[in-house]
Amino acid sequence: MSQIWLAVIGTLIMAGGLGGIFYLIIKQNATLGIRAIQFVAVVFILPLVLVLGVMNVLGRETIGTLLGVIVGYVLSGFGKE
Repeated sequence: MSQIWLAVIGTLIMAGGLGGIFYLIIKQNATLGIRAIQFVAVVFILPLVLVLGVMNVLGRETIGTLLGVIVGYVLSGFGKE
Protein backbone atom coordinates (compact mmCIF):
# COMPACT_ATOMS: atom_id res chain seq x y z
CA MET A 1 0.00 0.00 0.00
CA SER A 2 2.83 2.43 0.78
CA GLN A 3 4.30 1.80 -2.67
CA ILE A 4 1.12 3.16 -4.24
CA TRP A 5 1.34 6.31 -2.15
CA LEU A 6 4.98 6.74 -3.11
CA ALA A 7 4.04 6.44 -6.78
CA VAL A 8 1.29 9.04 -6.29
CA ILE A 9 3.71 11.42 -4.57
CA GLY A 10 6.25 10.92 -7.38
CA THR A 11 3.55 11.69 -9.94
CA LEU A 12 2.55 14.84 -8.08
CA ILE A 13 6.18 16.00 -7.99
CA MET A 14 6.43 15.44 -11.75
CA ALA A 15 3.16 17.29 -12.39
CA GLY A 16 4.24 20.17 -10.16
CA GLY A 17 7.52 20.53 -12.01
CA LEU A 18 5.80 20.51 -15.36
CA GLY A 19 3.26 23.03 -14.09
CA GLY A 20 6.09 25.28 -12.91
CA ILE A 21 7.73 25.20 -16.32
CA PHE A 22 4.42 25.96 -18.05
CA TYR A 23 3.87 28.84 -15.61
CA LEU A 24 7.25 30.34 -16.49
CA ILE A 25 6.67 29.98 -20.22
CA ILE A 26 3.08 31.23 -20.33
CA LYS A 27 2.82 33.84 -17.57
CA GLN A 28 6.33 35.25 -17.58
CA ASN A 29 7.18 34.75 -21.27
CA ALA A 30 10.36 32.91 -20.34
CA THR A 31 12.31 30.88 -22.84
CA LEU A 32 13.12 27.23 -22.37
CA GLY A 33 16.86 27.42 -21.64
CA ILE A 34 19.37 24.88 -20.47
CA ARG A 35 18.49 25.36 -16.79
CA ALA A 36 14.81 24.70 -17.49
CA ILE A 37 15.67 21.55 -19.41
CA GLN A 38 17.88 20.34 -16.57
CA PHE A 39 15.10 21.10 -14.08
CA VAL A 40 12.58 19.11 -16.10
CA ALA A 41 15.02 16.21 -16.39
CA VAL A 42 15.58 16.11 -12.64
CA VAL A 43 11.88 16.54 -11.81
CA PHE A 44 10.89 13.65 -14.07
CA ILE A 45 13.76 11.22 -13.70
CA LEU A 46 14.57 11.48 -10.00
CA PRO A 47 11.08 10.54 -8.69
CA LEU A 48 10.85 7.79 -11.31
CA VAL A 49 14.17 6.27 -10.22
CA LEU A 50 13.24 6.47 -6.55
CA VAL A 51 9.81 4.91 -7.06
CA LEU A 52 11.24 2.09 -9.18
CA GLY A 53 13.89 1.51 -6.53
CA VAL A 54 11.37 1.25 -3.71
CA MET A 55 9.23 -1.11 -5.78
CA ASN A 56 12.31 -3.34 -6.29
CA VAL A 57 12.21 -2.96 -10.06
CA LEU A 58 15.74 -1.55 -10.07
CA GLY A 59 18.66 -2.93 -8.10
CA ARG A 60 20.80 -0.94 -5.68
CA GLU A 61 23.72 -0.70 -8.07
CA THR A 62 21.48 0.57 -10.85
CA ILE A 63 19.93 3.21 -8.61
CA GLY A 64 23.35 4.42 -7.51
CA THR A 65 24.52 4.62 -11.11
CA LEU A 66 21.44 6.51 -12.27
CA LEU A 67 21.61 8.98 -9.38
CA GLY A 68 25.28 9.60 -10.19
CA VAL A 69 24.44 10.25 -13.83
CA ILE A 70 21.65 12.65 -12.86
CA VAL A 71 23.90 14.59 -10.48
CA GLY A 72 26.67 14.70 -13.09
CA TYR A 73 24.26 15.97 -15.73
CA VAL A 74 22.88 18.70 -13.51
CA LEU A 75 26.26 19.85 -12.24
CA SER A 76 27.99 19.68 -15.64
CA GLY A 77 26.79 23.12 -16.72
CA PHE A 78 27.99 25.08 -13.69
CA GLY A 79 31.58 25.50 -14.88
CA LYS A 80 30.51 26.92 -18.24
CA GLU A 81 28.65 29.93 -16.85
